[in-house]
Amino acid sequence: MAVIVLAGFVIVAGGNGSPSTGPDGKPYPRPTPGVYPVKFPGWEKPRPLPKPKPTVSYPIRFPSPKAGR
Repeated sequence: MAVIVLAGFVIVAGGNGSPSTGPDGKPYPRPTPGVYPVKFPGWEKPRPLPKPKPTVSYPIRFPSPKAGR
């Protein structure tokens, strides 16, 4: 059992290294920090939401208890 665990550890640890250089030998660029809060185009003037429309053209009657509401 220990041999299987050791073999799994070697496969996971040895196969997932992150190289610091690209295929051409140059180092990868370092990630830049993000700018927060993220603002999307039209952030200052959002469009108004569309008004809801009924899905049916007839009234829907719901049953009410006999005692009423």
